[in-house]
Amino acid sequence: MKGTLPLLVAALAAGLIPHMTHLSPWIPVWCVGFWGYAVLSEPKGWPLPRTLSRVCLTFLGFACVFVSSNGVIDNRFGASLLCVMAGLKPLETRRERDLFIAIFIAYFMVVSSLFFSASLVMTAYMVAAMIHITAILLRINCPAVPLKEAFKVSGAITGKAVPLTLVLFFFFPRIDGSLFGITASRSASSGFSTTLSPGSVSNMVKSQAPVFRVTFDGTIPPSGLRYFRGIVFQSFNGTSWRAATRPPSGATVRGTGPLASYEIMVETKNTDRLFPLDLPVTLPKGTAQWADHTMQKPKGGLKEAPYRFHSATAYTTGPFAPWEAVFTRLPPGGNPKSRRLARRWRAQASDARQVVDSALTYLGTNGFVYTLTPPLLSEERIDQFLFDTRKGFCEHYASAFVFLMRAAGVPARIVGGYLGGTVNPMGNYLIVRQADAHAWAEVWLKGQGWVRVDPTSAVAPDRVERGAGFGLPEADRPSFFIGDGASFLTRGLQRISLGWDALNYHWDTRVIGYSGSLQEAFLKKLGASSRSAKGWVAAAAWGVALCCAAFGLAWLILELRSRTKIPPVRASWELFQKKMEKEKITRHPATGPLDYLDRIKKEAPHLYPEARRIIRLYVALTYGPHGDDPERPHELRQAVVRFNPRKIRPRSPKTGP
Repeated sequence: MKGTLPLLVAALAAGLIPHMTHLSPWIPVWCVGFWGYAVLSEPKGWPLPRTLSRVCLTFLGFACVFVSSNGVIDNRFGASLLCVMAGLKPLETRRERDLFIAIFIAYFMVVSSLFFSASLVMTAYMVAAMIHITAILLRINCPAVPLKEAFKVSGAITGKAVPLTLVLFFFFPRIDGSLFGITASRSASSGFSTTLSPGSVSNMVKSQAPVFRVTFDGTIPPSGLRYFRGIVFQSFNGTSWRAATRPPSGATVRGTGPLASYEIMVETKNTDRLFPLDLPVTLPKGTAQWADHTMQKPKGGLKEAPYRFHSATAYTTGPFAPWEAVFTRLPPGGNPKSRRLARRWRAQASDARQVVDSALTYLGTNGFVYTLTPPLLSEERIDQFLFDTRKGFCEHYASAFVFLMRAAGVPARIVGGYLGGTVNPMGNYLIVRQADAHAWAEVWLKGQGWVRVDPTSAVAPDRVERGAGFGLPEADRPSFFIGDGASFLTRGLQRISLGWDALNYHWDTRVIGYSGSLQEAFLKKLGASSRSAKGWVAAAAWGVALCCAAFGLAWLILELRSRTKIPPVRASWELFQKKMEKEKITRHPATGPLDYLDRIKKEAPHLYPEARRIIRLYVALTYGPHGDDPERPHELRQAVVRFNPRKIRPRSPKTGP
């Protein structure tokens, strides 16, 4: 027991580290404080708390966790409570059993971190932490074993578990969705709220955080067609737009061109929404779609499996539905100049399309500027933007455009989502970040239904065709934006970043996203299946065969490594014995070197002089005082290599005259 508390604290600290990002700040302080007291109590003779004190501290910790979590009992609450209890555990290590329980708590802390992240980095840390904790467990069981040797044994145990782990991963039945209904907590909804006001999207564009990644079955569409739909804003109160009313379920879409097939991998921590390519025709199982073509992810699930879609980039949406009358309404007053301008366009136009063209022409020919830092707007925001400041970001243009359309009697709405994205050539997929956030408009035209119109393209066409940063003035571009004139070093760092992103993406899709359907496809390639008893027998046979092959390969590697680690003197001695075996003089393992020399003298006296030199040198190096001389093993090696029994002929006995 003595001297084990520092090792125990090191094991618990390995379990605490992966939880640091989602714990309240007081919990690490709590753990470090009590761990420090426990470690110092032994050398300084401080008393450990009695039972009543520990019970009071336990209730205090539970109450603090409950208060800091606002009474919400979820994964974060459970992890916080586990870490608080781990902070108290070293204060009651009075028996060997307490040490083992604390070690098992450390194991559980590490594994429970998978509720929050299963990234490649976290998985690598988890393996390293398991080796670390196992080494400490070995050291506690065998105090005489050096810590370095304990780490070697722990690493060897982990390595031997890898083959069986891989077999279980590929062949053990997969459970899709949530286990026992456990779900990960969600911290944000997308960056898009249900309210859109000037500045909301431009703040998102200053963030490089990824929202989702998209893998297309064929060619990736050009940037101008990569509109990923997220939310539709309906009502305007004079200052901001709101997605106030939930539309009916279901949507009508008829594609008028080829469909784009793709998979979306969503970042759990960023969004509860799905952002399909505008407009989705077929949907993943379990997803909900509303009549405005927006979607939400299905509830439940520990991992974010790829969601497969088929979308039409050219389409019609059918007749105008009664509930869509909300997209024609404006407040009764306000922005009189904009209303008069819209009514004039309507009076001069023969159809709604001409009103749309008039608005786009106005935005493109009257000195409007695309910028992240526009002037502040007063009460009459639309009028002030269209006739005075004429500087803004995508939400300014979408808001003004939709207001003008509704004022002219054309049904219109604002759509929030993402546009463009970054193509990662190392994985041939698309990374969509918060920086790609965008707002555009849709108008309803007779015979076509809802038609996308992006008023930003009239002011900053580069934003639509090339990406978010290209449409901005040099001073407004985010610090992470890489333009055409970027340096060689900057582009090199970008390639490294894309390579790391590709590695993580493949980890997420092929390892974390290895679902029941992917397992079934894998088993079919092997002639097995999870749908029948015969298929499972074939799968089990494959699993046993692969496991045996993996263990055989591991044994071969260990055997070769053990041979390469034979000391030079021992290797020379074994080589000498092999040469003597060819002369039918085999040494029994119980026979000493000098006895072996006597036998050689009797059975092969012609080999005795050379054998005596070799054996005496071996005995001196193995048992003598000069065994650490670096030159002597080389001398023995040369003598054994030169020794060739077949070239030493027996001497013929002398005969008299």
